[in-house]
Amino acid sequence: MSRRRLIQENVDPVKKIQEDIQKERKEQRRNRRRKFFKRLLMMMFIIVLGVGLYFFDQSEYSKVREIEVKGQKHLPVSYILDNLDINENDRLVEAAFKKYFNKPIIPGVANNNLKLYYTKGLISLTVQEYPVVGYIHDNNKQVLFSDNTLVENPNFMGSDVPKLVNFKSGDLETHPDFADKLSRMETSSFNSISEIHIVEEPLEDIYFKLIMNNGYFVFTNLKNLLLMDYYSDIVSGIQTGNTPENRCIYFLDYGHTPDNQSAVARPCDE
Repeated sequence: MSRRRLIQENVDPVKKIQEDIQKERKEQRRNRRRKFFKRLLMMMFIIVLGVGLYFFDQSEYSKVREIEVKGQKHLPVSYILDNLDINENDRLVEAAFKKYFNKPIIPGVANNNLKLYYTKGLISLTVQEYPVVGYIHDNNKQVLFSDNTLVENPNFMGSDVPKLVNFKSGDLETHPDFADKLSRMETSSFNSISEIHIVEEPLEDIYFKLIMNNGYFVFTNLKNLLLMDYYSDIVSGIQTGNTPENRCIYFLDYGHTPDNQSAVARPCDE
């Protein structure tokens, strides 16, 4: 029998098991120490980061020094800033919170994108406005957007949208779908409207007289306003019919019929 085999046979099995257990426990202690130091380092990193953010937030470098607005066409910058809920000298940390968790909602603005430039103390706001569907020009100019937002803008040039006449305070709030229907109207028909007047009609809650830029007049309630999509066909039918002098168009209360009739034309002196 060889010497090596004698040594192996003389090893105590119990002692071997104890040694294995000790090795396993030592490895477990080593792993626990590693996890402890990892957690400790992570906690120290979080504490240092929190302290750093605190002192940065208290410094002059953390303030909003400038707010830049881009993309606006008909909304005054002052109006947008008033509704932004972020001001110069506010903390950048607070602005960042609003950017990620409390996105600003600005009436008249369909979409907005807020960017923060921490090193410059700059906030850049890019906006996309809702379409303009009309304007009121009494003592001042007020612009109506498709989301039914009415905003004062004395610099507005309203040649591309109809002028709204006789609209009293509360008419738009009572009938918010008026602006929405104007925005959904067929483009060529919408562009043909010069003015929209509210007129008295005993049987209607609200009634409109549309002055068209080609000399015609359209009368309709709010329900049938989108019958304007057939306006070009109606005018074509009048011009080729027996009474081309009838320039006042009245939309039918029951809407567009299967035989393509949407309105009747009458003399305007009735």
